[in-house]
Amino acid sequence: MTEHSPTEDQMTDAAAPQPARRRRRTPWLIAGACIAVLGIAGAVLAVTLPASSKDDRDAANAAADVATTPVARGDLTERVRLNGRLGYGSPQELGTSLGGTITWLPDTGAVLDRGATLFRVDDDPVVLLIGALPMWRGFAEGMDDGPDVLQLEQNLAALGFFEREPDEEFAGSTASAIERWQESLGLEETGAIEPGRIVFAPAAVRVAQHKAQIGGGAGASVIAVSDTVKRVTAFIAPNLEPIAPVGTPVQLTLPGGATVPGEVSAVGAPVEQDDDQGGKKLKLPLTITIDDPAAADGLDDVAVNGELTAVRREDALLVPVTALLARTGGGFAVEVVAKGVVETVPVELGLFADGLVEVTGGELEAGDEVVVPE
Repeated sequence: MTEHSPTEDQMTDAAAPQPARRRRRTPWLIAGACIAVLGIAGAVLAVTLPASSKDDRDAANAAADVATTPVARGDLTERVRLNGRLGYGSPQELGTSLGGTITWLPDTGAVLDRGATLFRVDDDPVVLLIGALPMWRGFAEGMDDGPDVLQLEQNLAALGFFEREPDEEFAGSTASAIERWQESLGLEETGAIEPGRIVFAPAAVRVAQHKAQIGGGAGASVIAVSDTVKRVTAFIAPNLEPIAPVGTPVQLTLPGGATVPGEVSAVGAPVEQDDDQGGKKLKLPLTITIDDPAAADGLDDVAVNGELTAVRREDALLVPVTALLARTGGGFAVEVVAKGVVETVPVELGLFADGLVEVTGGELEAGDEVVVPE
C-alpha cells in the first residue's frame, strides 16, 4: 500500500464538522466491537474449560475435607472376647469298692499327690497313685501281663519300692516291692493288692468336697477332687477353633479389674450349651492357664472376662474395613489422598479381622493415606 501526504483540500475537509463526526464514531464502534469480541471469547472460554481441570479442582477441594488414615504393614490379628469362670475345674468323685466304714477324711483344700492317703476305711488307707488307667482288677502273682501292671510298677519305683525296670509282667520282684510298700503304710504284707485299695488319677488332686461322712459306709463316692491349679474355663463358637490352638495368648480381667496374662492350655470337644433363646448350641470348651497362679490367690469359682489374641496373617498390608468402596460390576477399591488429590484405587482383598482387612493386590503401599468415614 502506497503512503500519501494529506493535500490542502483534504486538510480542509478534516476540519469540516460532518466528516469529523464520522471519524469520532469509528473508534467507539471499534472499541465496542472489541468489547463484544472479548465478551464472546470470555464466554467461550468459560464454557469450553477442560473437564479435567474442573475435576482436579473438585478433587483438591474434596481432599481437604476428608478424614484419612495411613495404610499399615503388620500382623493381622483376630481378637475374641471371652466370658469364663476361674476355679479348680469340675470336681470328680472318688471312692472305693472296699466295704467298711469311713474312719478318716482329708481336709477340703488339701493337695494330695502320689502315695498320699485319700481316706481311710476301717482305719486302713486307700491310696492315691498316678496313672491314666483305672484299677479294674487286683494285683497278685500269676496274673496276666498288662499295661496296668506296668503302671503299678512305675508308681512303686517312683515311691522307692521297686528296683528293676518296670514292665508289664507281675514277677516276684513286683510282689516284694508291694510288701515293702504295705509295710510302710501299716497294712498286712501280702504281696498282693485287692481291688479298691488304690485309686489311680492322672495327676495330683485337690480335695474339693466330702461326699461321705466319717462313720458312714464306704462306697463309690467318698470325696470330690479337682485340679490343683486354678484355671479359667471358657466357651467359644466351634468355627473359631482355628484361631484358638493350645498356646494362644489370652488377656484375662479378674474381679476387681486386675489384668493378668494367660494362655490356652487345652481345647475340648464341642459340647451343647443353653443359648439365650432357651435352645441348645454347640460350644467349644477352652481351658486357660494363668501365667502367674499367685495372681488368683483368694479367688475361686468366680466369673472372669478375657480377650483371646491370634495372628491370622503375618506381615500383611492392612487397611480399615470402613475404607472399602464397592465397585460397580464387583470388587472393591479405596480412595487414596496424594498431593491434595483424591484417587480411587482398585484393590484385591484377603482375610478380615478386628476391623481390618488384608490387601493382597492393587496399587497400594504402606504409608498411603486412605479415606475413612469421619
